[in-house]
Amino acid sequence: MLTPRRFIALVLVVVLSLHFILGFDYRRLSTSLSQKFWTPETPLDPSLNATELAVDPTVIALQGPRRNDTSFSYQRRANATFVLLCRNGDLSGVVSSIQQMEDRFNRRHNYPWVLLNEEPFTEDFKRRVSVLTDAPISFGLIPRQHWFQPDWIDENRAAEGRRRMMWQGIIYAESVPYRNMCRFNSGFFFHHELLKPYRYYWRVEPDVKFFCDVNYDPFLYMEDNDKIYGFTISLVEWEATIPTLWSTVKEFIAEYPQYVQPNNSMNFLSDTGGETYNLCHYWSNFEIADMDFWRGEAYQAFFNYLESKGGFYYERWGDAPVHSIAASLFARRDQVHFFRDIGYRHDPFQHCPQGDDWSQGRCSCDPNDSFGGKRCAKMMTQMRYALLVLAVIISLHYILSFSNENYGQATSMSNIKEKIIGQKTQPPYKEPVPESYYIKPDATTPPARKANAVFVLLARNSDLNGVVSSMKQMEDRFNKKFQYPYVFLNDDEFDEGFKKRVSKLTDAKVEFGRIPREHWVQPDWIDETKATAAREEMSKNGVIYGGSVPYRNMCRFNSGFFYKHELLKPYKYYWRIEPDVKFFCDLDYDPFLIMQDQNKVYGFTVSLYEYEATIPTLWEAVKNFTRENPGLLSPDNAMSFLSDDGGETYNRCHFWSNFEIGDLDLWRGEAYNKFFDFLDSKGGFYYERWGDAPVHSIGAALFAKKDQIHFFNDIGYRHEPFQHCPQGESHTRGKCWCDESQNFDYEWYSCLKRYDALFS
Repeated sequence: MLTPRRFIALVLVVVLSLHFILGFDYRRLSTSLSQKFWTPETPLDPSLNATELAVDPTVIALQGPRRNDTSFSYQRRANATFVLLCRNGDLSGVVSSIQQMEDRFNRRHNYPWVLLNEEPFTEDFKRRVSVLTDAPISFGLIPRQHWFQPDWIDENRAAEGRRRMMWQGIIYAESVPYRNMCRFNSGFFFHHELLKPYRYYWRVEPDVKFFCDVNYDPFLYMEDNDKIYGFTISLVEWEATIPTLWSTVKEFIAEYPQYVQPNNSMNFLSDTGGETYNLCHYWSNFEIADMDFWRGEAYQAFFNYLESKGGFYYERWGDAPVHSIAASLFARRDQVHFFRDIGYRHDPFQHCPQGDDWSQGRCSCDPNDSFGGKRCAKMMTQMRYALLVLAVIISLHYILSFSNENYGQATSMSNIKEKIIGQKTQPPYKEPVPESYYIKPDATTPPARKANAVFVLLARNSDLNGVVSSMKQMEDRFNKKFQYPYVFLNDDEFDEGFKKRVSKLTDAKVEFGRIPREHWVQPDWIDETKATAAREEMSKNGVIYGGSVPYRNMCRFNSGFFYKHELLKPYKYYWRIEPDVKFFCDLDYDPFLIMQDQNKVYGFTVSLYEYEATIPTLWEAVKNFTRENPGLLSPDNAMSFLSDDGGETYNRCHFWSNFEIGDLDLWRGEAYNKFFDFLDSKGGFYYERWGDAPVHSIGAALFAKKDQIHFFNDIGYRHEPFQHCPQGESHTRGKCWCDESQNFDYEWYSCLKRYDALFS
């Protein structure tokens, strides 16, 4: 059995080898302080000791604005900005965080952004970030004297302190840049020229998560209620990083007692009336605060006093305890606010709102997974395993990344041909969506004209977190504006927790259905001995899902039965969504109406080659069917997408069906139903591992006209390990947060060039 001590050692080895910085000593931090700030109506466990309850739960004001309080009008704004400290190398994380903030809050308010860096931002960085918002964005260089270690610091003493911390295993022990950052955030950021015009700020960091819609203005709440500091997570600091900080604080208080507020929050910081520090602090990677407080006489005197001691470099004083101590001592306790309705995560901790706050915010986090109270010890044990897995996944992700972008888009010959003979030779997606399909930016109600369409998600109860992530993105990118319904299907009953979490994410209709047993399980007529032998052979050969019967059940269901489900019978069009996918771009027109108005039957974003070992006899079965049923083939079909020799052999190209927008009537029609029944009778779903992707792709390519198959080039999408990222104007218009250079379209393993060639 893996003991806690062995596990910690294992995590340390993996973290160091993968350069994956976890950032905290979990055992020391496993005591959360968030429990302290729930309203008195939340019962407090009398068994909690004084250290766990370092402050009375009524110390910090909790009541945020009611969401129906019309005094918080979008027309009135505070003098406020977002602040993001980052490097050029943080681009992907910055894009992710800004996109979420825009989705959750700022698209309705348009507060400006200020991004600061110790070196100039690159033009590519500025371009990628600027496209994400309509709000003003400023990019600033940090003055050298505000960032680098001062000359008066005794470097020998500082180096000795760093070595001592390294021996103790302290995170960032050896890092001077980390100390620069802590000092800058403690005493200088609010002096930057770009921030001087503003009073309030919201600190945002790369690679954080904002889980909930924020339907009021926190800046106005701060202003109207005389708040100076807001937080979401509070925890204890690692004592070895600040051994002399509290003695320095006590010296300052003794010398400048006039700065200490009479009605302060000392009992948040100390269990002994100020004699000792209990290490409590607000986690400052999230903070909404008043910069005039930092600019004021008390804090300036405090920071200058701390600075003179050199503790930012001789030890490793962090901006979190420095800010927290100052806010607790120099402000009234009711001026510090817990934003309990803002769902937030900075690995490895998160705050997930509870009750009505969670429901009203349409939060995508699990309310049972929140850093607070007695749950922390158990949660941290689970989190260690999750972080270990995450580190491995991230490493594998980079190994799988592709590097040969611009492999060769097959457009030059078609352009020449068009110029010479005046013939339209480009694929349909090259024609932009007519402007008449786009909704107005200020639209507040769903469009009057909609297609008869639905989202379809096949999932199990255990897929909940992945489902919530995918659905939240779909709502943000598209469906908040259009309100199409959802149908969830499962081979088991959905539990109440699943249905509750999912239903809270949307105002659209949501239905949950169970798949009939005969549509899911392996048929009785399959020769199990033959099927078992095939699975064992595939497993031995390393074929993915080679040994899985449930995966085969899923492929067969998606190939021939999902569109027959009772819940889908009322609809014509569907958009398939899977757990844990990403939608990168805002979509301000209705793809369902494009399908309907342009007589499309199948839409895709990624196309690629199938693994040949999974379908050795599929094409032979297809040829047998077409010979027996030639009248079912469409005259102007897409056979040349599937075959390079007129149908004799299969080139294995298919549309990746985890994303598809399709016409259910195509699958319900005579041609496809006969086709599926023919394939099903061969048993290839179980004797081999026929997938719904090649089956759907072959069906669409043979039984529809080629111009009825549509590449949605403006919908940014990722299903690991491949992604489609829109290019050029589509990327800009969609405010896409994917990197344009990370695009699978014309990689060597992509089949998009074969789709393009259909129209040349």
